[in-house]
Amino acid sequence: MELLVLGCSIDDANIYSQTLRNSGMAVHLNTAYTPDELDTLVQTLDADVVLVNTDAEEIDFTTAIRQIREVSPLAAFILLSDDPDEELFFAAETRAQDIIERNDHAHLIYVVNREQQNMITKKKLLAVTQELKETKQRYETLTETARDAIAYIHQGMHVYANPAYVSLFGFNNPDELEGLPFMDLIASDDRLKFKPVLHKLDEEHTAEQIDITCVTNEGKDLSVTMDFAPSTIDGEDCTQVIIRSQASDMDIEQRLAELANYDTDTGLHNRKYFNENLELQFAEARDTNQRLSMILLNIVNFPDIKTDFNLDAGETVLKEVTHILNETTYDTDLVSRFGEHEFAILCTPGTDAESLANRLAKALNDHSFEEDGTSISPQFVFGISHSDAPPAKSATDLISHAVKARKQGLANNTAIVSFEKGGQQAAEQNNGNESVVQLIDQALSNDQFHLVYQPVVSLHGNSREDYAIYVRMLNEEGQQISPEEFMEDAIRSERMAEIDRWVIRNAIREVASHRADGHKLNFLITLSAAGIEDDSLLLWICDCLREFKAKGAWLAFAVAHNDVIAHLEKMEQLAEGLRKINCRITLTHFPFEQEAVNVVRHLNSDMVCFTPEISGKLSQDKEQQELLKDYNEQLHKEKVKTIVTHIEEAAQLTLLWNVGVDFIQGNFIQKPVDTIIYDAEL
Repeated sequence: MELLVLGCSIDDANIYSQTLRNSGMAVHLNTAYTPDELDTLVQTLDADVVLVNTDAEEIDFTTAIRQIREVSPLAAFILLSDDPDEELFFAAETRAQDIIERNDHAHLIYVVNREQQNMITKKKLLAVTQELKETKQRYETLTETARDAIAYIHQGMHVYANPAYVSLFGFNNPDELEGLPFMDLIASDDRLKFKPVLHKLDEEHTAEQIDITCVTNEGKDLSVTMDFAPSTIDGEDCTQVIIRSQASDMDIEQRLAELANYDTDTGLHNRKYFNENLELQFAEARDTNQRLSMILLNIVNFPDIKTDFNLDAGETVLKEVTHILNETTYDTDLVSRFGEHEFAILCTPGTDAESLANRLAKALNDHSFEEDGTSISPQFVFGISHSDAPPAKSATDLISHAVKARKQGLANNTAIVSFEKGGQQAAEQNNGNESVVQLIDQALSNDQFHLVYQPVVSLHGNSREDYAIYVRMLNEEGQQISPEEFMEDAIRSERMAEIDRWVIRNAIREVASHRADGHKLNFLITLSAAGIEDDSLLLWICDCLREFKAKGAWLAFAVAHNDVIAHLEKMEQLAEGLRKINCRITLTHFPFEQEAVNVVRHLNSDMVCFTPEISGKLSQDKEQQELLKDYNEQLHKEKVKTIVTHIEEAAQLTLLWNVGVDFIQGNFIQKPVDTIIYDAEL
């Protein structure tokens, strides 16, 4: 409390101050005995309570109180006098809060305590008043700029209409509507239907939503949906009416649905739309025993173009490649943007994919790409796959074959490569258990993977709800197959990128559902080395976030230290993109090596999971404890949170808490579960 004492000696002022402190108040004392001292003080002081010794003659207190109120409008003034009754008129004149006998300290404590409570109430009232004023201003602004037509009706008459309402009904300005009966806007055939609604509005100022036909100022019929809510204008009860044109709603929904299927940069269909159509056409081709072909076109040196030139050069190349694709492909073929610098073409049975790829390669190589007069030389590689040669078991298989062909083209410096039954397929069979690979393909095609969740718990009271996401595969009986039984075969058969995508999409859908129910949780999603190498993964994540109306800040992506080292350049690009959409980066399997700290700095990681092997050694191994403490401190200096996993016993918790580890995870806390259950549901 800022206490100002006027007209008292320093000793008396200190007595008042100490009396208030002894009663439990926190007091900061300021004193003024002369007008000059007061003039100096009020320039910086914001007083809460002012004690005025009216028996002193050195200061004109009427002027002084007015002066203080100008800079401290909420200050409480308490007059002190040897004879309070003599100063009652002055107290009334200056609007002081109270007047007490100078040496009545008990009364002083009571009055100051009361005024402190009044001060708190005043400040709350001012805050609420200001908030109400700002809310009203925001509401008026929103109403004026709203796309929905909004009006206020009082006793069946218009008293206000926003610009959208005026425009919807064909008027030139709001004045034409003011005082106009609301019933005049209802089509004659629907007036009998609307009369009960109007009576209810008069009585209750609200009614159920209604679909009805209105009539515009030009006499045209207009099908609308009306919503009603009670409101007030200038203190009078009235009804707010929100009107939505059914035609415009359908147009907007249709337009949004269309936009969800297109890439905004190129105007081509996006990967989501391509995959959906591929599933349908693959099933049809299989049923009718026809060939379906896919071409994957990759701009090999696109990252170098952006680095050597600029982002505009990259956009120029994308747009010109898009133009050539549209000009060269058939209308029956589906062209989409499949990744940042990758395009996919789904060829119908009547299209010769190899012939089309050759025409495209010639058109692209003959085209002159330029940016501000400087020549650009993009390099292209085509991967082609067919549904029947070798047979693709699923739409995912067809994509996988095209990716393998594209990779072979890159490795052999060949522009156009078709996936054949020979080398690559034989290598795939040698590199993976064929029966397990078939199960993986079946799971990818039939959505037979399953997510499980394990909590990541704060050791220091953080209320955030974090869950690590793991994947299980389901067999034909619906039983779960652990990752140890299929993950190695998935890696060797190059299925991990598709599994990563399945996990990401379903995890985003799940976190969005929980967030919509009011649960503020976050997911930690593991990425494989194949995911890091997946050039189009970032676009996929963005598509999934848009599809489920989720936010990147709800996700952290975990990458193993060894995978980062093996794919550092790709990981740098991915991490930069993930940060732009507010996702966090977690480095897992962090070893006790100084180089690992440098990797954390390089990626600007948010969290680190120490290598799981340390958990079993901590309780007995003093050297491991010291290493953990040292690296934990280093990471904290880098503003990085730390996690220790595989916690299996209570003895580890005290040790980790003393070390300062931020989060823990393990079966001792909770085993991975199929469904997240909250305490309130137990």
